[in-house]
Amino acid sequence: MHCKRCGKAIGTDRGICPFCGAMLSKEQMAIYKQDKKENMYKPEMLTEKYGEKPQVYEKRPNDTKYVWIIIGLFVILLVLIILLFLSMNS
Repeated sequence: MHCKRCGKAIGTDRGICPFCGAMLSKEQMAIYKQDKKENMYKPEMLTEKYGEKPQVYEKRPNDTKYVWIIIGLFVILLVLIILLFLSMNS
């Protein structure tokens, strides 16, 4: 549905065009409410609704492996520094 005043697409049930502030007629509100009621439970993907291409993100299996190796090396280095510090103070 489009505003009769500014011609922009209206997607609101408040009775006012969000772009120009024009009041919607009773006929426009009835059409909007009927359309909303009919399409309320219609399953629709966001890509269908907004016309974007779906994006698929794949997790590479080795990503977490490298993170755990780095964390392990950091922990070992931290333990060695603590042991060196303790051995120098005693």
